[in-house]
Amino acid sequence: MCNSIALEDSGQQMIKITQSSIFDHKCDLLVIPCSSIGSVTPGVYRELQSRNLPTELGAIPYGTVHFRTVQYENANTLAYAAAVNAPTRSTENSALRNIAKEIVAYCQQNQVSLANVPLLGTGTGGLTPGESFDVLSSQFSRDQSTTYIVYCFSKEVYENLAVRVDKTEAIDEEEHPRVFISYTGNDKLNASWVRQLAEALRNHGVDARLDQFHLRPGDDLPQWMTSEVIKAEKVLLICDSYYMQKADFRKGGVGWETMIIQGDMLAQGDTKNKYIAIVREEHADKGLPIYMRSKYALNWGKKDIVDENELKDLILLLYDRESEPPLGKAPTYVKNFRKRQSNG
Repeated sequence: MCNSIALEDSGQQMIKITQSSIFDHKCDLLVIPCSSIGSVTPGVYRELQSRNLPTELGAIPYGTVHFRTVQYENANTLAYAAAVNAPTRSTENSALRNIAKEIVAYCQQNQVSLANVPLLGTGTGGLTPGESFDVLSSQFSRDQSTTYIVYCFSKEVYENLAVRVDKTEAIDEEEHPRVFISYTGNDKLNASWVRQLAEALRNHGVDARLDQFHLRPGDDLPQWMTSEVIKAEKVLLICDSYYMQKADFRKGGVGWETMIIQGDMLAQGDTKNKYIAIVREEHADKGLPIYMRSKYALNWGKKDIVDENELKDLILLLYDRESEPPLGKAPTYVKNFRKRQSNG
């Protein structure tokens, strides 16, 4: 696991610094450093080329960002940030500040949950890592809904930045597990209950992804569902009779998700527990799709509100925490019995 610390935490907003590559972890928005003529460094070029991502887009006005939607399993959108003025081979704080503002505006308008950002303007641009980080964080800290992960290119840079911030808490990579919720909206009461569940999960630090929150008019529905399923650490299947019928007969959005899920299950293998079924019927066989009947499911019944105890158990599962009680010592009579047997 790479090193990472939080700069600050205000509500759901967070800025992190980490020692790694921007390409190593999944996100919603991946920021690519480039120059005003659209060129990238050889290292970034190799990373983009190996992933079949655009390597050059032509001229981009200095100090601005070109956003481009891509079909890439680790990100929905690339943000080509023209942080280097090509004629002067330099970066000014004002240009970097404008780039950070454009990134924040995009994140707010498009409900971006997670953005991976390099230390723009360092290297060719001539800024020190500290100067770049100060400018970026001054703008990112104004966004109350997006987590910005600023990537350091070396251990030395990470350690130098780490002493600049007031780090009160170490943040694990799994601090906010990303969870996609699959359900059917045929029953308006069920849709309302699912929204209630998603809000409760988000209130407890789980990045619950739901069409009611994150799907925007004009989005490509199959692409959005595919991206969310692939990027999720866990997927909740809210199963009732409507969901079962759509999954078994491949109807509607649930039918499409079922095909994606089954393919992902094959890729995950038998040892993974990414998919968790929650049955909202009195009897599990009335709500579970065929492909989930060999899996252990949570049977919550048809309650009108989310049960607090069931919610707590679910949250432990999503954070991959064991809920079993600790092992105690063997009783004295067991020890004495063994002694008598050995003496006999």
